[in-house]
Amino acid sequence: MERHTSGRPATLRAIESALLRPPVTILIHGEAGIGKTHMLAEAETLARNMGYRVLHGQARDFGTGLAYASLTDALGALHDDPAAGEPLRELLAAIDEAALGAAGSAPAVRTANLLERLPGRTLLAVDDLHLADDDTLGVLSYLPRRVRDLTVAGTARRLPAMDADLVVRLDPLSLDEVTALVTDLIGRTPSETIVRQVHRESRGNPWFAREAVLTLVQGGAVRSAHPGTRRGAMLTRLFQRDQGGRNLARVLAALRHTRPAGPDDLGALAEVAGLGPGEAERAFDGLVRDGVVVVTDDGAFEFAHPLVAEALYADLGPAERRGVHARIAELLRRQGLSGTRRVLEWATHVAAGGQSAEALPAMLRAAELTRWTAPLSAGHWYGRAAELASGEERGVLLARQSLSYWKGSRPSDALRAGQAALAVLTPGRRHTRTAQTMVNAAHSMGQYELAVSIATEQLPAADDRTALLAQQAVISTQLGMDSSELTAQAWRALPECPPQDMVIALSALAGNAIIKGRWEETERALDTMLSTSAALPPAARLAALESAAHLLAGGGVRSRTIDLLSQAEEIYRGLGWHNIAGQHVRTMAVVRRLGGEWEHALRDIRSDAVSLTEAGLWENLSLLRNIELEILLDQGRYDEAEPLLADPPPNCVMQVSLRAVFRARYAVGRGDRAAAARLLDEAVATGPPDVLHRAYGMRVIMHGVAGEIGPAREAATALAEVAKTGTPRARLVADLALGAAFRDRDHTEAALEAARADGLKFEEARARLILGGLGDSQQLVRAHAIFTDLGAVPWQSRAAIALKAAGLAPATVAPLTPAERRVIELVAGGLSNPQIAEELHYSRKTVEVYLTRVYAKTGLRSRVELAVAFERGEV
Repeated sequence: MERHTSGRPATLRAIESALLRPPVTILIHGEAGIGKTHMLAEAETLARNMGYRVLHGQARDFGTGLAYASLTDALGALHDDPAAGEPLRELLAAIDEAALGAAGSAPAVRTANLLERLPGRTLLAVDDLHLADDDTLGVLSYLPRRVRDLTVAGTARRLPAMDADLVVRLDPLSLDEVTALVTDLIGRTPSETIVRQVHRESRGNPWFAREAVLTLVQGGAVRSAHPGTRRGAMLTRLFQRDQGGRNLARVLAALRHTRPAGPDDLGALAEVAGLGPGEAERAFDGLVRDGVVVVTDDGAFEFAHPLVAEALYADLGPAERRGVHARIAELLRRQGLSGTRRVLEWATHVAAGGQSAEALPAMLRAAELTRWTAPLSAGHWYGRAAELASGEERGVLLARQSLSYWKGSRPSDALRAGQAALAVLTPGRRHTRTAQTMVNAAHSMGQYELAVSIATEQLPAADDRTALLAQQAVISTQLGMDSSELTAQAWRALPECPPQDMVIALSALAGNAIIKGRWEETERALDTMLSTSAALPPAARLAALESAAHLLAGGGVRSRTIDLLSQAEEIYRGLGWHNIAGQHVRTMAVVRRLGGEWEHALRDIRSDAVSLTEAGLWENLSLLRNIELEILLDQGRYDEAEPLLADPPPNCVMQVSLRAVFRARYAVGRGDRAAAARLLDEAVATGPPDVLHRAYGMRVIMHGVAGEIGPAREAATALAEVAKTGTPRARLVADLALGAAFRDRDHTEAALEAARADGLKFEEARARLILGGLGDSQQLVRAHAIFTDLGAVPWQSRAAIALKAAGLAPATVAPLTPAERRVIELVAGGLSNPQIAEELHYSRKTVEVYLTRVYAKTGLRSRVELAVAFERGEV
């Protein structure tokens, strides 16, 4: 992440540089009035000059409950763009109607598809992101990873939970800068006294400095440094004569909390402000003439600066403010509540209008509309509704809020709402489901003891104990406790488990089995979960698919994981959420690591880690960081790995012992074998089976590199014993270890076949390296090429040394020529040598020569291997 706090010209140069390399995210932050909106406008001008399409949106006060409001505002500029057409209409309909049960894609997916199809580059800019709804922020975080030619830019008073490539902080003006500003405003060089007064009263804030100068020019003086007084002086200056304009502006300020007003709203606004039609028109014309209100390109009314709206809104007394909102709500109701966005706007004004008979129904309606497509907005509305409810109804609403926040990956909010719900709910189905959500939330936050205690405390009151038992079992295993009896109880209870609890119970049982190195039991749990969930509602099916993919990826299974993710994607397109607790991003990181997309994986890990950190999802954040460590250590990037290793892992035996393995790998890379041996002993002494195979595997490598055959074979034998019932990853590591330590061709070829069948690039290269050491020198060529592609420098060096020893220096291994690639394509197409010769107008001998070169360069040994490698994209 690049950060800038320097002067505005330097900042603009940094923004211009960022715009040259999309996809990129730019965030501009600083206090109110500091010039963020102006800087964003300058960035938009830069973008237009560089050929960008610019989409501008405005986040608004009370935006938390207005799902996708800021996104919808920004995309409005595409209405007249023929390239957007039907996809834009479908997207807006999906945002507006999907919550009502209509089929359609999730807004994030549809927005990505829409922007991807637009020609050229696009800048999606949103002002005041600190006011944006969480669902919009989620989409803005998602888009740069899916749309190649997109730049996302935004301003905020405080940085939102988004990763950014460039963060700009705007600082207050210096005394010299205030001098320049005052000189420009009054057309002459001011006295030092005036400059110091303006600088003191404005505290270097450009907007307040301008207002202070204009007030002085009109004969007043800003005597207080307090913001409230400054704003009061500003209102006095702007509305000295026109009380009607002030009244109309205050209503506009209240309406601004949900959306901009337009020409069709003027009559309604006049009614709320208590003005007649003619009086309202004159007042409005005066606001525009005085520069208080501006008319935007699409005909809407906006304040010239947000601080004007804030000051006007603050100018309303509490009772007057409630009255204005109540009157706006009544107008909206009379105009008709068609579509989700209109309902949410109405509910916002009802809520701000204070206690009324329709307040609770309005909030419930808003919550239900956003329940499936915008869980964070739904959580907001369920919470607001719970404030007005009592007894069991309040408990139900808090339980729904807890589940909504869990779906939106906000575990601390889910836990808080769940605790409040359990305090008033009577034992039963909803009570049990809420307890399960709370256990998951505490677990995801790395609060393992709390999660176990919640499960233990709530088990006696549960109407079905299966899921809570399974949850308690897997967390106990992570803590290093004996969970055998809990596991057995959960399996025995499974036949009577309610269908809606099955995903939670079986996910926990499968995870527990992985940690204990019982892959057969893992597969049994996953198969049962996937078959059972086929009949469940889409949300439960999505959770099952994501959980199964997460667990399979952890076991080192790539192809099946990708298939499950594809199925999950189809369901996700009809909902507004997925990636509960960061499962999906961790799964994708593992898939990319296994498939050799290491740089892509690192880029996404570093982006996703920001949102997981902000959400407090420490369990999956640590697992995500472990993947990053695995890649960095295999690439020999020890300086980058060091700070990650310095951060303590979550406090459970599994995470601590796993971190010890990574620290041992780092120590080996730095040449400290004594520290590595000590750390591996620590991991072996305390770690569960799923950690043991990693520790023994590292011992084999460490001893093998040092030529210590006996200790290497001892570690390989121990590893093979652990891996007998372990994950596919553990068995593959065992085959590689046995092949290297015992020079065993059968185990090595089994590892090679397993790696190639599942697209595991790094493991394939390791197997080829071992086979090269067993005399098949052509395998070294392919191993060296793969390690080079992965950037695995230590392994690349080992392969280079082996190549030289075999008389095949790496420098002699040339890339494939276009003619050689064409021969490979024809072989993959099933053509014989004579047919290839006829197709290319070569002699048969020439074709044979080309194939010989291809085999030498790729390390492949037959036409079948060549065809398979081509189909898999390996050559």
